[in-house]
This record gives sequence, C-alpha cells and structure tokens, in this order.
Amino acid sequence: MALLAAASTIALTSLLCMASNATTAAAEPASEILPIWREIFARPNLSEIPAPPTNPITPIKGILGAALFHDARLSGDNTRSCATCHDPERAFTDGRPRAAARDGKTQLSNTPPLHNLAWAKRFFWDGRARSLEQQARFPIEHPQELAGSWPQITARLAADSYMKSLFEAAFPENPVISSENITAALASHQRQLYSPVSRFDRFIAGEEHELTPQERHGFAIFVGKAGCVTCHNGWRFTDDRLHRTGLTPEAVKSPTLRDLKLTAPYMHDGSVPTLSGVIAHYQNLKPENLAVSPSLVRPLNLADNEKAALIAFLESID
Repeated sequence: MALLAAASTIALTSLLCMASNATTAAAEPASEILPIWREIFARPNLSEIPAPPTNPITPIKGILGAALFHDARLSGDNTRSCATCHDPERAFTDGRPRAAARDGKTQLSNTPPLHNLAWAKRFFWDGRARSLEQQARFPIEHPQELAGSWPQITARLAADSYMKSLFEAAFPENPVISSENITAALASHQRQLYSPVSRFDRFIAGEEHELTPQERHGFAIFVGKAGCVTCHNGWRFTDDRLHRTGLTPEAVKSPTLRDLKLTAPYMHDGSVPTLSGVIAHYQNLKPENLAVSPSLVRPLNLADNEKAALIAFLESID
C-alpha cells in the first residue's frame, strides 16, 4: 500500500510494465519477480483506513452509518434500504444481472460490491462520484432507487429517540439530523467495510504454499500473457479508471476482482454469468470494435489449461 499511495501514476505504470514483461517469459512468477508483485498487491494496514479530514472515522459514526444502511426510512415509501440491493452475505451485491428498480423493472447496471471503498478514487460504474459522501447521496435521491425526500427522511429519524442519540454521539459538535450528517455516517460505515484476508493475500505476504501450482500459473498469466493487471492492479485489483469493454459505447470503471465467488453475474451490465464467460469475452475482442479501449485489444490466445489456471487464480483472491 505504501508504494501505491506514494508512487505517481507514471511510476506505477512503469513498474507494472517491467514486472509484467518479466513475468510473461515465465510459466510461473519467478522468485526475483515476486518482490515487485508483493509491493503492488500488498494489503494496506487496516488500522490506517483513509478518510477525509472533514469526516474522520469513529466507531460510533460507523454504528450510526450501519443502522442507516439498513433503515428503510431513507426511502420514499419506507420499503427499501441500501441493504435491499447491497446484501452483506453477497459481498454487498444482490446476485441479479441488474439491480431492481422501484417500479418493478430493472436498473441499467449490475450492483457493485462495497468492500474496500475507502481506498477508491471514484464511485459508480460511470465514475461520477469522487467521494463516498457524494456517492451516498445519489441512491437516496434517485427516483428508481430509494426515491427519498430529505425533509421527510430527517423528520422520520428525528422522531426516533434512539436515532437522535446516535446522531448526538456521532456528531457532538453538530448533532443535527441532516442530509450532510446522514451521508457522512453512511460514508464512514462504507469505509469500514473490507474483504477478509484471502489465500492470495497470504501468498503475497510470503506464504507461497497458500497457492497451488495451478493458481500460481494463473497468477503468472494474469500479470503476464493475459495482461489483466493493466486494469486490475493494486490490492483491490482495480485501477479505478474508466475503460470501454466492448459491451456498450460508454466507458465504465474497472471493477474490483475481490469476492468473485460471491458477486456473479459479471460485467457492469451483469450480462456474463461465469468467469469462463468473462475470459471468452476478452479473448474475442476485435480491434475494429469502437466500443473497446485500445489497451484491451490484445491477442490472448489462451489454451484451455491456461484459462482454467486463470480462473483458479481469480477464485483465490476472495
């Protein structure tokens, strides 16, 4: 995390190219390459969760945020909460191709997971929000999500003595039940959601026995031949940038690759049900497809055993 936080984008890109080129030549990550990958993919110190100075993390603010996350009073008709689409048992996704809308129809995009967002640089598939405080406001106000009205929401919560006490404890200098404090609490809660340590994390930390030979082969393909690491780097496995993936003309944010066993179906529109389908999609991208970022058009030419190894590796990231 220290390298990722301190290095410039150019330095990180150079490091990725150097490591990726070296790994491409090997069937498995060579021992002299692993220190580079350990820097790039190392988990951060979770006792130092980043937060803006205007909204520092506190335990009570997290408790309030969690309560609000599950509170249907944030919706216009008292029937939906953030947890309606973001199920904690599914890494805060919903298992649907596209999120359910209030009118019984579907949204345009797949519900993204919420783990590790404290380290993210932008939010939503189109990257329109640049902070979790800003992000928390959109679904509450959106007519097809919670369709909430702030005067109505604040009045409902103000009538609840327990909620009033939580706001007073979380915001002692300004204990007002307001849209600003509600979104600040929700943001603080989301910053404290992170994925558990995986076998891959232990492998990167030096416990090389944690990954099987097939999974290590898949890692070599991920950072080498397939070039997945170009967009999916860092411990969160995302560059937080927007790319055109060949499904729609619009560019979308690179998703995290954490929790893949829990977050199917895949892609921003939920159109691909399996990891093998995702690999097939990228294997078949054509240069003439204007809906594809140039960096994604490369001949993968993965053999069946390489695809199986790549999937095995991806499933080790959880």
